[in-house]
Amino acid sequence: MKAPEQDLRLGQLALARGTISLPHLLEGVARVGATGESLGDCLSRLGFLSVEAVDQLRSDLEGIADENLQSILAQGETLILEDLYEQRLKHTLDLLECSGSTLERPSGTQAPELSPQRAAASERLTAEERYEFIDELGRGGMGQILRARDLLLDREIALKTLLPSSDADNAPRRLQAEARLTGRLEHPSIVPVYDLGWLSHGEPYYTMRVVRERSLASILDEVRAGEDHGYTLSQLVGIVRQVCLAIQYAHDAGVVHRDLKPENILIGGYGEVFVIDWGIAKILDDQDPNFVSLPRGALVGTPQYMAPEQAHGLNDQVDARTDVYALGAILYEVLTLKPVFEARSVLSLLISIVQDAPLPPSSRAPGRDIPRTIEEITLKALAKEPEARYPSAQTLADELNLYLDGVKERERHEEQARQLVERAGLARTHYQRVRHQLAQVIRDRDLSRRELPSWAPAREKARLWELEAEVDRLGVETEKHFGEVTRLLSQSLGHAVLDEARDALAELYWERFLQAEAVGDHATATYFESLVRQHNSGAFDQRLHGEARLHVTTVPSTATLQLWRVEEEHRRLHAHPFGSPTVGPEQFEHLPHGTYTLYVEAAGYASLEFPLLLERLADVELTVPLWPEDAVPHDFVVVSGGAYRTGAFDGVSLEQEFTDLPAFAIQRTPVTCGQYVEFLNALASQDPEHARQHAPRVRDDMPSYFPMIDGRYVVPQEDSDGDAWDPQWPICIVNRLDALAYIAWRSAQDGRAYRLPNSREWEKAARGVDGRIYPWGHHFDASFCHMRESAPGKPMPRPVGTTPTDRSPYGVLDMAGNIAEWTSTPASASEGTFVLRGGSFNSFPLMCRVDWHQTSPQGYRHVHYGFRMALDLPG
Repeated sequence: MKAPEQDLRLGQLALARGTISLPHLLEGVARVGATGESLGDCLSRLGFLSVEAVDQLRSDLEGIADENLQSILAQGETLILEDLYEQRLKHTLDLLECSGSTLERPSGTQAPELSPQRAAASERLTAEERYEFIDELGRGGMGQILRARDLLLDREIALKTLLPSSDADNAPRRLQAEARLTGRLEHPSIVPVYDLGWLSHGEPYYTMRVVRERSLASILDEVRAGEDHGYTLSQLVGIVRQVCLAIQYAHDAGVVHRDLKPENILIGGYGEVFVIDWGIAKILDDQDPNFVSLPRGALVGTPQYMAPEQAHGLNDQVDARTDVYALGAILYEVLTLKPVFEARSVLSLLISIVQDAPLPPSSRAPGRDIPRTIEEITLKALAKEPEARYPSAQTLADELNLYLDGVKERERHEEQARQLVERAGLARTHYQRVRHQLAQVIRDRDLSRRELPSWAPAREKARLWELEAEVDRLGVETEKHFGEVTRLLSQSLGHAVLDEARDALAELYWERFLQAEAVGDHATATYFESLVRQHNSGAFDQRLHGEARLHVTTVPSTATLQLWRVEEEHRRLHAHPFGSPTVGPEQFEHLPHGTYTLYVEAAGYASLEFPLLLERLADVELTVPLWPEDAVPHDFVVVSGGAYRTGAFDGVSLEQEFTDLPAFAIQRTPVTCGQYVEFLNALASQDPEHARQHAPRVRDDMPSYFPMIDGRYVVPQEDSDGDAWDPQWPICIVNRLDALAYIAWRSAQDGRAYRLPNSREWEKAARGVDGRIYPWGHHFDASFCHMRESAPGKPMPRPVGTTPTDRSPYGVLDMAGNIAEWTSTPASASEGTFVLRGGSFNSFPLMCRVDWHQTSPQGYRHVHYGFRMALDLPG
């Protein structure tokens, strides 16, 4: 065996036997580390042990197997010093001896005299005659406890006697001392002793109440195993408090337990608490000249629960505060489910007890949610110096009382808080119901607005007005329910800070934050974000951070892609490069949530602007296809397929929805006057009357705004109203039938199947995918598009594409102003009525929103009506 291991065994055995003190042993261990000699030689050289004592320890170790030594030194077992115990035992019996309380034992044994009355009773009835033995309740190192029936008093009792295998000479006197000392302590939490005597074969016994209760140690084992033990932390602390009161009673009676541990604390089914096993208790009687204390260095107690003075073997310093330390160690284990110190050997454990500061319970068991108050109480009870601990078990009990009173008050507040959370849950159900109703009525109102032209008579608008009034009413009711939910949850937090209340409030505020963020209301979004952060218990950390991941694959794979981040500057959304251009598949990690644009291009393919919305925590796998150049006319742009946010806001995100559309192409600018004149002249060469029918004019009986010169239609330099025209103006004063005739001619000319975009295609081409209100973002300014307030004087069209700020995320121009555009989407109000999208040069700000539209009979011409073409892309 290696020397260090042999040294460890020798030191532990010497310490357990009390032949050396812990300070001397520690000094010897330190010297061994410096000199390299064996521990035994070092201890004898220092004079701490004689050479004979060292030889005896070495000899004894040869006869002790490792497992037996570990049993002797087991951390969870009580250590007592057999050869020194005799002196304490004799003194204890002397102190406990009371007049008339001596015992008679069977012949052949020596015992004190009995009182006449006791002697007579003893002669009449032997133990075997009085007690009917039933079975064994348990056993320990030297004794066993039997369940028996007291036939004299007709009650069930527990009888403790020695094990048949016990051969210790002092075992009978130890049992007698334990019985007399325990019998001296009459307290509800100390098991009462009924009788003391001798069995017929000469072994002593004493009887007591039957103890069937579970130990605190077994309850803590269940908690560690995750079983439903039925005890809250407050209840377990309450048990320790009751133990404190029992120990204070013992201290007042002059007795220190010295072996307090969870195994020696029993809990009954009705909340009874018992402190048992007073076998190594110390009697405090310093005034008695005959008092004999254990020599310094003798170890008495259970190592894991020993106070530093016990671990040092300073038995003359053991007093009430020693038990206070043990109570602190029990409390520590209740809080953390772990002992104060753990070590592979008793010697290492004792060194930790003497030298190391215990870790705070909250650090030792961070998942146990340990209150700070009870942690501070525990650490004070575990102070190294006795003077720094609580001066008595009663003082510790008083502190635990204050804690438990606070816990009860807190539990009352928590119950009130939970009731309010439940009421808030019901209120939130009503809030969500009304919110859903509001969303439905808003959709109905918007549909009615689309169906009714602004010139419809009042009687036809009655239903619309009812819906608008219902929107107002439900909006108010929604806010009332929202206020009620937040009020109840806030009141709940006033009683107790429950995570469920904080999370519910944070969820409500999160919804409002997302609504405000979606419509670009940054002030409101910031306000609700601050409320989310205020009530966030951790559940919203990721959502608030909101990073996203994007993996892009292009078709073809040789395409070059560049990611641009879109952010607001000067009231408009601008794109800025994010990283460097790459070729082939690319993965972007930790992207801030928000709007992006992918610029993709490859030789032989039409370049593409691909707007992209990355929601908070999104993980997006994206395939971006390109189309050959010959599939996309030069004046068209590709609008990629996929989902986009559609619908109106009015400050309520409930009106939005995601709509999925296939890819298509759309003209970058509306059809111009110059292009339309080409169509009219081509048509006039074959059918002049047909051309005249499609020439721009307000009514069929009026002349066209485009005069004929030398048999050809021309864009007028100045019309009859004195207005100068420009061939690059968007075509206007045309109806949907005119547009379809032009598209048919242009399709024949180019060999492509052009068409009008439908309403949703037009909206996606104008706003991209992020739900913006205008092609450039969320804020309106007359300078960003061409409408009635964009220039002084009479509102007039501009050449197409000359307002670069009126540009969509796909690169489409003039969609908020200049000309309103026919679509292929019919309105449901009446047959032959269709939707027009976009503002015009004479529009008001509301009409410039991409979520606004109007309807008109398809044969109606207006100065504000024009069109642009769309094109299906090959699959």
